[in-house]
Amino acid sequence: MTSLTQKIRFFIPQIRIESATNFVSLLLLTLVAMTSVAVSQTAQGETTGDVFPVPNNFKTEGIPAIKNSEVENLFYDASAIRSNLIWDADRQNRRLLVTDETNSVWLLNTPMSQPVKMLEKIVPQSVKMRPGGVAFAYTSDQENEDNYQLYVYDFKENAPKKVVVLTGKDESVDSFVWSRAGDSLLYVRADYDTKKTKLCRNDLQAEKCFATSFGGIWEVMDTDANKVLLKHWKASSSQLLYLFDTQNDKLTPVDEKGNSRKAFLTGDRVFWTSEGNENCRKEPCILSQDLKSGKISQLNLPENLLNLNDVKVSPDGNHVVIQDTRDGIDVLRVFRLKKDKIVKEIPPFISGSYVVWNVRWLSDTEIAYTLEDIAKPTSIQSFNFDSKKYTDWTKERLPAQLVDKVKSPEVIRWKSFDGREVSGYVVRPKTMAPGKKSPVLIYVHGGPQILDKPLFNTMDIRLADNLGMTTIHTNVRGSSGFGKEFMDADNREKRSDAVKDIQALLDWIAKQPDLDANQIYLRGVSYGGFVVLSTALQESSRIKGVIAEYPLVSIRGYLAQSWIDEFAKSEYGDPKDEDLMKRLDALSPLNNTDRWNQTPLFITHGKLDSRVPEKDVIDLKNQLQNKNSEVWFVYSTDGGHGFGGKYVTAAMYQFLKKQTTKENKK
Repeated sequence: MTSLTQKIRFFIPQIRIESATNFVSLLLLTLVAMTSVAVSQTAQGETTGDVFPVPNNFKTEGIPAIKNSEVENLFYDASAIRSNLIWDADRQNRRLLVTDETNSVWLLNTPMSQPVKMLEKIVPQSVKMRPGGVAFAYTSDQENEDNYQLYVYDFKENAPKKVVVLTGKDESVDSFVWSRAGDSLLYVRADYDTKKTKLCRNDLQAEKCFATSFGGIWEVMDTDANKVLLKHWKASSSQLLYLFDTQNDKLTPVDEKGNSRKAFLTGDRVFWTSEGNENCRKEPCILSQDLKSGKISQLNLPENLLNLNDVKVSPDGNHVVIQDTRDGIDVLRVFRLKKDKIVKEIPPFISGSYVVWNVRWLSDTEIAYTLEDIAKPTSIQSFNFDSKKYTDWTKERLPAQLVDKVKSPEVIRWKSFDGREVSGYVVRPKTMAPGKKSPVLIYVHGGPQILDKPLFNTMDIRLADNLGMTTIHTNVRGSSGFGKEFMDADNREKRSDAVKDIQALLDWIAKQPDLDANQIYLRGVSYGGFVVLSTALQESSRIKGVIAEYPLVSIRGYLAQSWIDEFAKSEYGDPKDEDLMKRLDALSPLNNTDRWNQTPLFITHGKLDSRVPEKDVIDLKNQLQNKNSEVWFVYSTDGGHGFGGKYVTAAMYQFLKKQTTKENKK
């Protein structure tokens, strides 16, 4: 089963976007791998003093026994790191719901206070505070992976309660909002078996679902009185906006021409970001519609505003905060809003280069946000632009062995085969021996419709410190943050163009005096795994090793799954188009193992992965093993699409160490 989150962000388990869910996923994979080693045992369960343990839920092939003594320097107690992210804000009581590295939800009553644990060992998909601050609602798939249930946690009862019982065979609550008064929840129930979605209201006593049935993928964005703002996801670059009237069950289009990522209601107006709408005289574009007259106008945004990564209006509707992203670095800009016009900008208040997450309004004049960079875990701060006062809500903590090991990330750009500019960022070791060149690991994110930013990354730091390895993070075509045309530039028959972007990067590396063009390795997760595997097929002489974590290996196989709908087809192609499928077969790793030139491969897959067909991954693994290729395989019997942990980290490190050592001896 695949829910809205998986479908919209289909291959995106490790990169954070707009919700805290993706932050927790990455944090878990990283911090579980950082806990100290206790008891060691072999894959067969025999205890021994210097063998790193293979978890009981893992099956491995081709991976030599790993010695504790060779990897123990990679790990440390998880409490050595402190990292917090905002889930949501309680404006009534000026407090925050936050998450941390232990996979829990906490209530932070005052800045820098000891947080109170609300939920433990649950990764919500979304968390939203009830207006008035007496409870919060959240969705979680803890009962059935990828099927999200809706819960309400009441602070008086100190316990969660399920709001509605799902009855469909493959049903999920994929998005929800509180009413302005906080007396009810509005949400969409998506049945992926029948491919139908319905909008429902629940006053915490009973549920009422409206008569209108929606086909495809829908998301509830906002509500005010009898108006509900809905988004229809036709494709990543085709997000359409509608207004639903709960009194007469009427659905009215707001924007069916542009790509509307963000939207909100305030007063008698609806505001939304749009790409490609004829009413947008220039990009980036925020449109506003008067709900009484129907008149649409464009906000007068500053010329130096590059993009609209996030947009949130203040509670009183008088200010709007815009998150502008430039080369992966975020800038928060606050503007005074008067009806459909921007009349004043608040002076900049964040100094330094940071990635910013989960901005929330604490009041009409105070904003809370999370700050992070390549060497600093997340911490929470707020700024009141009336009083000009900063408040630290949490402070990060970092173990000594991760301090001062890498240089500040450097943004790079290179020309691809068709002249298109592609970008990424480089994380280099802080020190290198004179005259020595650094081996290179190229990382390709999943998605593909997301943006890789210079986040705090313990794996980058480990590889730099222990192997002297440089990591290059890429945003190949198909990534978000560069406009609609760039995001669509890898669709369907253009899938191979993303591979060519990586091939062009190999040429760029060859020109860098500090990078070793004879030691280039690839790492990709999910869809990124497909890209790196396909690149290795094309560049067998230049690629010395590949890491593909829970990768897509056949587009035909992916599209053959029963849940595939128009959203997936718009990105990857119609499986009925046999000419297109044959072209994609020529690119898919599963169909071309005869071209695999003995490049060492590290590959993983989880039994519960509902997105990548298991038979395709196993078939690829078997074919390469039969060709006597070096294959390191990790299979999780209870893992889904995106598992990790200490063993995966240790094995991946040993894989790269072996390959670099082998190349150094040549």
